[in-house]
Amino acid sequence: MLKIVNEQSYKNLKACFPVFVFVKTDATQEGYGRPLSRRLKIFLSLSPGKMKAFLRKNYAWILFLILVSLGSLFAESINHRFEMRDLEVYHKAAVRMLDGEGLYRDIEADPYEHYVYKYSPPAALLFTPFVLTGLAAGKYIYWALLTFIMGAVLYILPRDIVRNYIPSRHITWIIIPGIIITGTHFFAELHLGQVNLLLLGIYVWALLLFLKRNAAAPGILLAISIFIKPFGLIFLPLFLVLGRWKEMLWFLGSALLMFLLPLFFYPDIHEFLGLYRSWIHELLIELGNKQALFADGNHTLFSVLARQSPLHHILQTEIARLLYQLLLLSLIALFLLWYLFRKKHPEGKARIYIVLIAIIPLLAFTSSNAFIFTLPLILYLLAGFRKMSPVLKIIFILSCILIGGNIYDLLGKDTYEFFRDLSVYTWGSLGLMLCLFLNWKNTPGTSAGAS
Repeated sequence: MLKIVNEQSYKNLKACFPVFVFVKTDATQEGYGRPLSRRLKIFLSLSPGKMKAFLRKNYAWILFLILVSLGSLFAESINHRFEMRDLEVYHKAAVRMLDGEGLYRDIEADPYEHYVYKYSPPAALLFTPFVLTGLAAGKYIYWALLTFIMGAVLYILPRDIVRNYIPSRHITWIIIPGIIITGTHFFAELHLGQVNLLLLGIYVWALLLFLKRNAAAPGILLAISIFIKPFGLIFLPLFLVLGRWKEMLWFLGSALLMFLLPLFFYPDIHEFLGLYRSWIHELLIELGNKQALFADGNHTLFSVLARQSPLHHILQTEIARLLYQLLLLSLIALFLLWYLFRKKHPEGKARIYIVLIAIIPLLAFTSSNAFIFTLPLILYLLAGFRKMSPVLKIIFILSCILIGGNIYDLLGKDTYEFFRDLSVYTWGSLGLMLCLFLNWKNTPGTSAGAS
């Protein structure tokens, strides 16, 4: 393996990760089972008999997920497409951070034509463990990690969010369709080595602890997430309107700590501040490239409504487009607040949180892979599928086809580009949300203790 970290950087890396810290829940509500720390101890101390019972109840979907992951890995390998280019960029950034080098906008001869790191300095720090393993082994580890996160999300949603409504024997038939529906986006995450699935795991874990009224963990997790991608900021208004001030304080404190962590590798204050100036410059470049409301590949709700309605005739100036986006964003916020406070439901908080996860790719101009954020909403609706009206069942099935259909491989490039230009992923996401809100009283969700 190529030596890419000097001795001092290796010592710094070991000093940064001396222990793993588990956050203990500070309260447990009725209906939520054991505190997280106790459940963790129980899991770690499972006897072979208990582990056998666990696998007997869950083997079908676990085996299915493993086969999907290993099958994809095998196909990537034999077709010489096992590259995980995004992970290569994160790895390169981590190496440079450990060596105290610059992170942004450097030209590379090999293996990149143009190395572009667009994330925050602390995000590079999160990938430093992969430097110890080396890039080649790190790819396999990250592939396994993403598969594990996918499994954790699939396990947590039905069992810890809607478990009181679903017999155990039915959960497998919720999880396997969830894998199939989002399989295209799951494979894209694996192929590129992206971070959307990593973020989804953080959001779902934060939701679980949020519902348990753990003040520290949700704030800490969301603070970490915003330094990878700022999508996690979407949950802060929910904390504010619910008066969850402790979570906000933990978020702010953790964000400050994350901001300061690169000082360990860049002790010179001018170098440290220069790093963040470079990041801000990179963000401005990225935002400048993604501000075009009518640009190809813009599948945000702002763009879809503007392109596919008469609104495009009046959105001809910058100020008009800005006011339009602010107005639409305000209407979305008011709509969610109406359902949260006026259409009160025992599972209202969890539902709004899940909708906020699903709405991320509708508000942020990002890749289509980000529509994997609809997975929690899909699982949630699958749990209540039997209680839907026939019309909503049809809408749900069509929405899942729009989100998960592998159009490119099944129907060819031209057909794929035609449907992509129609923003089918966006319409599929909106269809899922329509099923939730029109079935607000009946869709099963968290236990009554959630509110």
